[in-house]
Amino acid sequence: MEPTVDRPAPQVTAAHLRTLLDSSAERPVLYISFGEGSEAELDVWAAGLVYEADIVLTRATAVDLLGEEPDSEAIAASLPKVQEAVDQMISVRGL
Repeated sequence: MEPTVDRPAPQVTAAHLRTLLDSSAERPVLYISFGEGSEAELDVWAAGLVYEADIVLTRATAVDLLGEEPDSEAIAASLPKVQEAVDQMISVRGL
């Protein structure tokens, strides 16, 4: 089941990745936050405070992929891959 127009997956932006890379949280992660009903959005928080199955990307993995201070082109190039992970997670979750 793919995300639908009625229930789209949240869109990953460069701001999400910058926030993840710049976060001062302990072991920051980009995760899917499921709000009321079936609404989902992306947020950055400490890994220990997030349900593990909702984690899309850890800061450590982002640094491995992009480096400590990636330029805008590197971030833009990584967005489709991260979006694919979000889409898969939403599909698996059945939203």
